Amino acid sequence: MPVVLKIDLHRRIVYSAFYGKITDVEVAGHRSAIASDPDFNSAFNEIVDFSAVTDASLSENTLAAMAANPSLFSASVLHIIVAPTEKLFQIASKFKDFAQSTRANLFVVRSRDEAYKLLPARTA
Repeated sequence: MPVVLKIDLHRRIVYSAFYGKITDVEVAGHRSAIASDPDFNSAFNEIVDFSAVTDASLSENTLAAMAANPSLFSASVLHIIVAPTEKLFQIASKFKDFAQSTRANLFVVRSRDEAYKLLPARTA
């Protein structure tokens, strides 16, 4: 699977870095990897980083289905998607639209620097 999951216990961040070509299967399947990680904590903030993605083939149906599922995370956490290219930014923004009722604190940014600036001081 073209993704690396890192859970930073000190900063209280679940960080997922996708790379290469991603499809519906990889992105939708990543939820189970997060949930099964022994260090997962639903109170941690989440960053999903698409900076190293070279191609993305994600359907609106998959985005809508993922957004409709309740989040693994507590309602108060930040969900931040790093989407540097226009195509990825549009995909992430579409997901944000679909997820308005399940992830109230979802942000789409262009860089990791922007993502970390959104985090509370104790995690940045």
